[in-house]
Amino acid sequence: MNKRLAFFILALAVQVAILAAVPGKQVYARLTGKLITIKTTPVDPYDFLSGYHVVLNYEISRLPELEPTMRTGTDQEIKGYVYVILKAGDDGIWSATSVHNTWPKNVPDGCLVIKGHRNWRGIRYGIESYFIPEKHREAIEKDLRQNQRQAKAQIKVDRFGNSALIRLLVEDRIYEY
Repeated sequence: MNKRLAFFILALAVQVAILAAVPGKQVYARLTGKLITIKTTPVDPYDFLSGYHVVLNYEISRLPELEPTMRTGTDQEIKGYVYVILKAGDDGIWSATSVHNTWPKNVPDGCLVIKGHRNWRGIRYGIESYFIPEKHREAIEKDLRQNQRQAKAQIKVDRFGNSALIRLLVEDRIYEY
């Protein structure tokens, strides 16, 4: 094999590997993660550059124990990864029990850890955007607007704390991602 062809194939393989790695964490979470349900609130139905989507906020994104640090901390204290321990409630909805700056040791049975990135607005988990199919846009947008308090998201969380959005639930209606 010619050296130029070998370098070309190597360069192509590296580019493909980089492109495949970008969604890799979410794909792994979708394949191996545990399915949980969390409360959500839709925020914004349209983005000029990306088209129709809903920006989701989660109950687990705003935690009272983070509020003092988020208001008074320096940029270094405010930003960074956090690990949130979640536990299922009697209603099947998972909620946060504690927040840690490092991977928590001795996670209680029945709980799991989700990794997020803390900033001045709260915690972001990488599952905040739900793109709406054009043909169902009006129905989904109306449903989410009228039933904000009943909206829930089903996500999968893998053993490393990575998460992936699977579907939205609004009352008895299911919107697959």
